[in-house]
Amino acid sequence: MTAARRVADRLLACLILPNVSLMLCYGAGLAATYQLGQGVAGQPLMNLAAPLAASVLIRYGRKLSATDALRLVAVHLVVATALGATPAELGWSLFQNLATIACAVMTFARLRRSGFIASEVRMAIAVTITAATGALAGAPVGAAAAFGAGATIDAVLTCWAAAWVGSSLLLGVALTRARSEQPLADEFDADEPKAALWEAPAAACLVACLVLASVGQGRPEVVLAASCAMLWFALRLGLFATWLGAFCFSAALLAYMSEGLWPAFANAAEPMRAELMRYLALALLAGPSVLVAAHGHDQKRLRRILAYRAMHDGLTKLVNRVRFLEVLDAATARAHSRGSRFALFLIDLDHFKSVNDGFGHQRGDALLVEVATRLRNSVRATDVVARLGGDEFAVVAPLSSVEDGMKLAKRLVENVNRTFHIDGVSLLPSITLGGVLSPDSEGDPQRLVLLADEALYAAKAAGRNCWRFSASAGVEEATPLWLAGVDGVPKFETVFLD
Repeated sequence: MTAARRVADRLLACLILPNVSLMLCYGAGLAATYQLGQGVAGQPLMNLAAPLAASVLIRYGRKLSATDALRLVAVHLVVATALGATPAELGWSLFQNLATIACAVMTFARLRRSGFIASEVRMAIAVTITAATGALAGAPVGAAAAFGAGATIDAVLTCWAAAWVGSSLLLGVALTRARSEQPLADEFDADEPKAALWEAPAAACLVACLVLASVGQGRPEVVLAASCAMLWFALRLGLFATWLGAFCFSAALLAYMSEGLWPAFANAAEPMRAELMRYLALALLAGPSVLVAAHGHDQKRLRRILAYRAMHDGLTKLVNRVRFLEVLDAATARAHSRGSRFALFLIDLDHFKSVNDGFGHQRGDALLVEVATRLRNSVRATDVVARLGGDEFAVVAPLSSVEDGMKLAKRLVENVNRTFHIDGVSLLPSITLGGVLSPDSEGDPQRLVLLADEALYAAKAAGRNCWRFSASAGVEEATPLWLAGVDGVPKFETVFLD
């Protein structure tokens, strides 16, 4: 029973997602490598199996273990045999791929641990270094397989260049897929120019036409125009699209050259030297676009970070006073033009100074973060919660009725007034809230803040841990009936929580 369970556990371990992804990607890459063909040095024109397997291990943060190596050996034997590989070719290519994968994974892991990968530009450099070291581990094996002891330096360099270019492009595609930064704030990302739907197919068609013109007319310099067209990907379509475009662009040229359809290289006097220069040309043509895309990605990310920090509180991540005033002005203008109602709440955290003095500023900061979270969780996604400074908060919330304003104020006070445990200390926070509705009470933002502030101080005078609403004094037509007191004098309504 124990042995059967052990076997079942091992089978289950083989079927989990990372292992299945590793085997599927390696098998698909190996099949594509054989279909693409070989170069004059006997090496694959573009080795896709090793970088695909390495990218899976890198994405899952794994090393090439003995079990992973056995899985890859099994997949290699099945796929290569099905594609008609000889035993000698099978053994050499398997050894070359395992060496390349192991070296690439170790190199990238070291770069990651050292903190080198701190931006997308450095990510692109790390991909290039990883591909270069992985290719360096496999190049002598490939050259030895093709020429035996008679392998020349040109053969080794050609094998290295082929593996380096292919691995760089494919690793870049795999490692940047779905790696884009999460939006820091929707309002800032909305300002970023977005590519139109037609731009991606148009850019791809332009590059494809230039590649076909280069091959058909036998003019390698037309590829320079294709390289410039790749900048369209870099500047408009993003980093992943640029890596993918560069990979497809290079694979198409290699496929044409393998069939002898590019006379400029097919009729070269020294095929080995021409093939080496071809790979270096591909690297130089694809490289600038990738670096431009990576640099552009970093600049956009930096702009979003700076915009976010300028408009948000560093501790609680709520919007700050500057952004709050902008939101209040916009809400007031909307209420004036469309007649839509919203509530403004000014909130004070009760007795916060005693928490700082009695339990330390670290616990005080933790309390502020917790209160901010509770306030944020008490409102809708369309409502704005701000920290104005110290222990002062504010909420701007569109409402459909006066009753909704009362319910929201009550919910805010109740949700904050729950026990909070921090570092062995139990705290029971409470807030005092002053609210005002617009355009019921007032249409001027500054006047709204003043009325809400007056309501807040009245709530504090009533004993804290409560809420009150205020109306505009002295403006009869702006005083709603639900706030009217004796002789039309506005009154406060208070709800105390037991």
